[in-house]
Amino acid sequence: MSDLGELTQNMNSSTQCSPKTQLSKDLVQSETVEVDSSLEALNVQSENIPKTDTGYAWVIMCASFMVNAVAIGLPSSFGIFQQAYRNIPELAGESTLSIAFIGSISIAGMPLFSIMSGRLVDKYGPRIVCICGAFITLASLILASFSTQLWHFLVTQGFLFGLGSSTAYLPSLAVLSDWWVKHRGLATGMAVAGAGIGGLAWGPVLRALITHIGWRWTLRIAGIASFVIVMVGAILLRIRLPRKAAASIDLSYFRESIFLRLYATTFITTFAYFIPFFFIPSYAINHGLSREQGALLLGLLNGASGLGRIALGFVADYLGCTNVMTSCLGLSATVILCVWPFATTFESLLALVIFFGFFVGGYISLLSTVTAQLFGSRGNIGSITGMIYNGLFFGSLFGAPIGGAMIDHFTVQAADGTISPNFLPSIMFSGSCFAAGAMLAFSVKYSAGGGKIFIKI
Repeated sequence: MSDLGELTQNMNSSTQCSPKTQLSKDLVQSETVEVDSSLEALNVQSENIPKTDTGYAWVIMCASFMVNAVAIGLPSSFGIFQQAYRNIPELAGESTLSIAFIGSISIAGMPLFSIMSGRLVDKYGPRIVCICGAFITLASLILASFSTQLWHFLVTQGFLFGLGSSTAYLPSLAVLSDWWVKHRGLATGMAVAGAGIGGLAWGPVLRALITHIGWRWTLRIAGIASFVIVMVGAILLRIRLPRKAAASIDLSYFRESIFLRLYATTFITTFAYFIPFFFIPSYAINHGLSREQGALLLGLLNGASGLGRIALGFVADYLGCTNVMTSCLGLSATVILCVWPFATTFESLLALVIFFGFFVGGYISLLSTVTAQLFGSRGNIGSITGMIYNGLFFGSLFGAPIGGAMIDHFTVQAADGTISPNFLPSIMFSGSCFAAGAMLAFSVKYSAGGGKIFIKI
């Protein structure tokens, strides 16, 4: 093992060059889908390192699936709480914007702590960090069940859950790139599909629990279930290649144009991403559908997202991860701008959530794959992934509240007292952000392909 580490170190030292030259070499590796080719060659010679794309790699994929079902799937179903919290005395008089901040903070916690979580993964390994996430997630939801004021919800179900989801999610995601090379797109898609499948399950279950036993016991049951699921996934996590953590976080990536544009893609699209997940149930109820139908639509949105993560991850292995990710963003923008404003029946809303969920799920699954493809050969993939996912922070925190503020601002009250919420400005804001993200992603694809459009990258 020491010979392997020395040989790998010698290979790295012999290929040191300027950031621009290094990026070019990384992209050449990406085009041949052999980012870790040198390490894989060494793997063949070493019986101590497990093979990729087989054996325990499937266990790692399943473990990541389980963690995703909680860390991303549960906050993606916050639309159920968004609707329920408007009718509880503890939050009487609070605006849509204020309540949306609870879910936004819980989601923003993942990118907020992503650099820290990635660094901890590189230093201590994925298992121990993910176990910490399981305990924090349990504590956050149990404490939230005793909330009596808005700030209680913000601290517990918001901030504390975000910390737990970050320390659970990043380890399960970063370790995938070590175990999967040839079918990395498919494996990542299947792993992060846990978020969609989890959301599909969480939505109707949370709605039923709130109806029958109230929101407090719903939070407690969700906390216990989340703890068990994440803990099992954490125990199964393990590294394949020994890594030596860098002495400090390498911020020089932010001086590279392609890294900055990928970061900007995540930054702007996240302002759009959670608006449909937060407000589809309220939008459905506003157009005459029942609460149960609204919850079903949210569950189907998450389910379609899970399907898209798997299917488009598979397609990306053949057409190129960056190509498919760019297409997913463009199609997501098209569905939001061209379908949602005209969807007023259950059938049309069903078409909306299925198509949007499918395409946006593909984008989410491929983000980490593109990151590993472009930069993974440099090592410390946990820290690199953490830096890219840090770009999600501001959109996760302010995207849905901005959408909620737009709904509140443009809501009209008729002379008879009837209130008519106006969702259109929020819809257009979401679609515009997706369109801008698609253009940024295309610029990444264009640069990564050496100025060629029709190339697998």
